[in-house]
Amino acid sequence: MENKHWQDDFDRWIEQGTSSSTRRAYAHDVKYIATWLDTHFNEALTYPLSIERILQFCLFHIDAQSPKPLKLSTLRRYLVSLSVSHAEHGLTSPSNHPKVKLLLRRARLAKNETPVKKAAITLDILERLLKTCDDSLMGVRDKAILLVGFASGGRRRSELSQLQMQDLKLTEDGYLITIRKSKTDKTLAGHTVPLKGQAAIALKEWIIKSGIREGTVFRGLKPNRTFYSSLSGHSINVMVKARVKRIGLNEKDFGAHSLRAGFLTEATRQGINLTEAMYLSGHKSIVVAQGYCRASEVTNNKASQLT
Repeated sequence: MENKHWQDDFDRWIEQGTSSSTRRAYAHDVKYIATWLDTHFNEALTYPLSIERILQFCLFHIDAQSPKPLKLSTLRRYLVSLSVSHAEHGLTSPSNHPKVKLLLRRARLAKNETPVKKAAITLDILERLLKTCDDSLMGVRDKAILLVGFASGGRRRSELSQLQMQDLKLTEDGYLITIRKSKTDKTLAGHTVPLKGQAAIALKEWIIKSGIREGTVFRGLKPNRTFYSSLSGHSINVMVKARVKRIGLNEKDFGAHSLRAGFLTEATRQGINLTEAMYLSGHKSIVVAQGYCRASEVTNNKASQLT
């Protein structure tokens, strides 16, 4: 039987596997590329975009003399968004062409750019942040977000934003939390992690004080003490930065991802097996997980104490 609405069905299923914030970011990047094409070539963005145009786009933005040079990390983000857009049209992206990859490798060597990572919120910093959280509804919520984000394995802000009441199971010593959507879990199999101690107490206090019984766990607050339907990942990032600023640190160095970096850094510092830490964090790659632990490993390296 012919389904005349198959394209709508396809689009709906694709959207279900991608967070709304990610979809907005993709759309923003593709719109920028389309505007660039219109400005410089008086052309509309058509699919597939030619290799020639994508190379010109890259060269324009990596040239130091360009009126609008970009960091390579930003340029790569645009190319990823373009790849996603091509995939949705059933096409192979020019972003993956060998010439494009070669150009980016040469540019990275020439510019000597290294990724700028957010500073880690380790346990000592976390304890200072918690002291800025009072007994108000917002203070109790932020305390719970900080502790759950750190103690449950260094959760991504999207995972905290999407956490639902049905994902929480009360246990004798805390909670079991099911992470249903994750950046690296493309099969949506889900991942269950424990939450214990101070973090479990803080979460329970938020649930009781907020009166939330179903739906999204963490929500934005309205002036009249009622709730928005959810709390965006962006808002969580802003909250973390605001709390960091209160304790006298540079908020530009920190963000929501600092909780993830801090969990793995602290786990390494305390001698916890990396495999155990990765189970909670959900990292699939040891290389990626080790990237968070190097500073701690260098400081605590026993080989440095031979003399």
